[in-house]
Amino acid sequence: MKNQSTFSTMPLTARFAIALFAILGMTSALYAVTTHMGFAPGRLFLLMAAATVCAKAKVKLYKTSTISLLTSVVLLAVVMEGLMAALIVAVFGVAVQMVVPSKKLVLHQLVFNLGMIAMTVTATWFTHQSLASASTANPLTTEALATLMASFVYFLGNSISVSLIIALTKKMSLAEVWSKHFMCSAPSFLLAGLLSLGVVALISTQSITMVAALVAAISLSYYTSIRLMRYPAVQELGVAK
Repeated sequence: MKNQSTFSTMPLTARFAIALFAILGMTSALYAVTTHMGFAPGRLFLLMAAATVCAKAKVKLYKTSTISLLTSVVLLAVVMEGLMAALIVAVFGVAVQMVVPSKKLVLHQLVFNLGMIAMTVTATWFTHQSLASASTANPLTTEALATLMASFVYFLGNSISVSLIIALTKKMSLAEVWSKHFMCSAPSFLLAGLLSLGVVALISTQSITMVAALVAAISLSYYTSIRLMRYPAVQELGVAK
C-alpha cells in the first residue's frame, strides 16, 4: 500500500487497521524468533539476493500498489528453509520494493507493508507445514498440495489486506477494490507456488534436463501472468491493448 496521504490525515479506521497490522506483524516475528530461529546463512543470502532482483520486477495493480516476482522467492523460502528465513526474505524484499525506486521512506506505509507481509508469510508457512506434515502414501502429491494451498493463502492474505487498507483510506467497498484490482492476481500466486516446487525438484533430482525445462516453462508463464495484470483496467474500458 502506497499513497501520498499522511498518517494524521487518514481516516481513523485506516489508522487503526495499520496499527493492528503492525501488532500482528510484530507478533509473527516474535513467534518466529522464539520458536523457529534456525536457518542456513548461505542459502538465506542467496534467497535475499534473488529477492532483491525479483522485487524490482513489478507491475501496478492499483495506483501505486504493486505485485512483483518476489512472491516466488518467498514461497521457495517457505518450502525449503522454514518460517524464520521466509520472514527475513519477505521483509527484506518488501523493504527493497518500497524504498529503492523512490529513494524515500513513508513510515506508515512501511509499517503496514511489513506487518502485512509478516502476518501473511506466517499464515502461509502454517498452511504449508500443516499439510506437508500429513502422513500419506504419496509424499510428492502431499507436498504439491501443501505448496499450492500455501500459495493460495499467501494470495488471500496479501490481496485482502491491501484491499482493506485501500477501501478504508478511500472509503470504498472492500469487495469492489479486491474484485476489480486484485482478484486477477490469483493465477500468478499459484504459478509462483508451482515455480518453487520446480526449483526444489531441480535441486534434488537427477533428471536435470526435464525438470529444468519444466522450471523454464513455469517461469515464463509466471512472468507473463505478472505482465498481463497491468491491463485489466484498460480491458474494462473496452480499449484494445
